[in-house]
Amino acid sequence: MKPTISVIIPAYNIAGLLPGMVKDILGQPFKYFEIIIVLRKDDPDTAAAADELAKLDDRIRVIYRQSPGVSAARNAGIEAARGEYLVFPDGDDRVERGYIGTLFASIADSKKQKLVKDFKRIPVQLGIVGYDIVDQDQVVDETQEAVVRVMNKEDFLCRLFFQENYQGYIWNKIFKKSIIDKFNLRFDEKVYYREDQLFICRYVLHCKAIRYNPAHMYHYVQRPDSATALLEPENGVLDLRVLERQMTECRAFSKMRKLLKRHEDPKWYLEQEYVFYALEIFYRMRFVKDRSHFKNSYFRKIAKEVTDIEYCPVDDWEKEQLDSMREYANTGLVKENRNEG
Repeated sequence: MKPTISVIIPAYNIAGLLPGMVKDILGQPFKYFEIIIVLRKDDPDTAAAADELAKLDDRIRVIYRQSPGVSAARNAGIEAARGEYLVFPDGDDRVERGYIGTLFASIADSKKQKLVKDFKRIPVQLGIVGYDIVDQDQVVDETQEAVVRVMNKEDFLCRLFFQENYQGYIWNKIFKKSIIDKFNLRFDEKVYYREDQLFICRYVLHCKAIRYNPAHMYHYVQRPDSATALLEPENGVLDLRVLERQMTECRAFSKMRKLLKRHEDPKWYLEQEYVFYALEIFYRMRFVKDRSHFKNSYFRKIAKEVTDIEYCPVDDWEKEQLDSMREYANTGLVKENRNEG
């Protein structure tokens, strides 16, 4: 039987954690799904764990990707998926028992279903559930809304850039594969941060309605070896390769800005967030030993774009950063702030 939902799980160096997520999915009351675990060939431990899990249920498939990175894994999963809908949980997180069913109910078309007499259910193209963030078994952040909300794409796109509830996380959402296939949507394999937000932005431009269910169905687990944790300087020095990966966050912002050029309100919210994160990255450039590398870096083009955006600094630090970034855009030089010696 063809599955209704394809659950695509990228897996790399998580041999001990992957069984938790897979068994959470297998324990869902909603049963009409397949699980696609996407592996790298240089990770035999996770591959062995995935093979053992595949023995538990014939709905589990294990495939290998050709390129590195989570985007390549998700793209391979999209190519292999047979379901009408796609879900993208991370293999080292956990989900509630109703995760799949709640997502499906938020997006599934039903011409017969009515909320009240003579009021038909609104068909949507993107479904979202609430989530929380867990650090050492403690919830440190969570979505705050308490009601079901149906939005048009303009409303959602604004919220995508200014409300935590609709951040560009991929794992608390469900997508229609027909839209992904029709417009050949894929994750950008050259973007390592906000690649999921960029994908969502591209997808939503082809949606008429989006439904959010506040039920906390997804638990994002923070780990000391996560991509975010690796961004911290070690002994006051930041690895250039790490920073260059983070810089792709601005590449994602730049691409989303072009996508939203005809959507005035979402574009304004995006630009404010774009400038804020670009300033953070620009400040971190001072922790790299050889700053001469940045003279001809593509981030210099980003700096020129960012400093042309209308933005009101919230404090003296941001004002100084903007002035320094403007000088960098013109000269290619990264100088110390006055208060940093």
